[in-house]
Amino acid sequence: MKAKRHVKIVIPCANEGEWLRVTVESVLEHTAYPSFEIVVSANGDRLTDFSFIEKPGIRGKVRLRKSANFLGVGNARNAAVSRGDAGYYVFLDAHSLVEERDWLARAVASLEERPDVSMIQPEVQNFVYEGELNPGMPFDRSRVRDTIREYSIRWSWPYDEPWELTECQTIRRSAMPYEAMSGAGMAIFMRAETFHRLGKFDSEVVGWFHETLDYCVRAALLGQPMLVDPRIRVRHRVKTEGVNYPRIYLHMFQGALRTAYKYLSPRRRDLAELLFRKHGLNEQVNQALDLVRRGRWLDERVRHLRSRVHDDDWLFSKFEVYEEPFLD
Repeated sequence: MKAKRHVKIVIPCANEGEWLRVTVESVLEHTAYPSFEIVVSANGDRLTDFSFIEKPGIRGKVRLRKSANFLGVGNARNAAVSRGDAGYYVFLDAHSLVEERDWLARAVASLEERPDVSMIQPEVQNFVYEGELNPGMPFDRSRVRDTIREYSIRWSWPYDEPWELTECQTIRRSAMPYEAMSGAGMAIFMRAETFHRLGKFDSEVVGWFHETLDYCVRAALLGQPMLVDPRIRVRHRVKTEGVNYPRIYLHMFQGALRTAYKYLSPRRRDLAELLFRKHGLNEQVNQALDLVRRGRWLDERVRHLRSRVHDDDWLFSKFEVYEEPFLD
């Protein structure tokens, strides 16, 4: 069993290319924490050159775990961890930068201050990178252009676009840690024991969806809030080249509806389905519902109801989620 203060940094990777190398180099260069490891959880990757992991200065510090199939972010994270392997986990996107050598020590200290929390998200400074990132070339910091900062997200019913399930919180509420509805998922810190006890990320959805929101909703209803800690900062690249996630609506709807079926009231469950159908994507909604109903949502709902300390009325009220009544 790993030491209690050991940290496992998990970086999912699906066709990230040179950005994986930049992320790994950034972590190794700017982490002074005494006990940590990096695991790259490659899944269905056909484009990334992983040979840099064997180069001097990196060899032995990074472990590659590969799956031939595309797992999605949540399952790629789950696949890289097991009970007893670390005291803490960091789940980091493969297009991120860290710049302060004590970032990891701060994250561990923050988790130790609040052992009741489910996870912590740092201040996430989004950026775009001007031009191409050429293979093997040094990262050019002068090409970085900062955009918005993100602190958390909250549920936001999809009024205008079917993918707008969440609303980004871009205004910092405090200089000290504070509770929010959910992390956005680009960089998150957790106690390993808490993560395994709460049940990891939803394993039934293999594509792109709001897996961190699902995890945080579950945790909040069980009495373990999510925290934003703006004393820690991680940079996160916003992709400008376009992203073609396979079957994006099917998996997004499946994930959102599974969250609703597992944790929310029947009224909100039905509202989620109705709002997706209002966008005319009935075929995808029907396919998603079929996957949900053939899954284990009811077993999960029953199991978590036994330990819940809050209901979804409390959750939506606490984080001021606006719910417009749909009467037609």
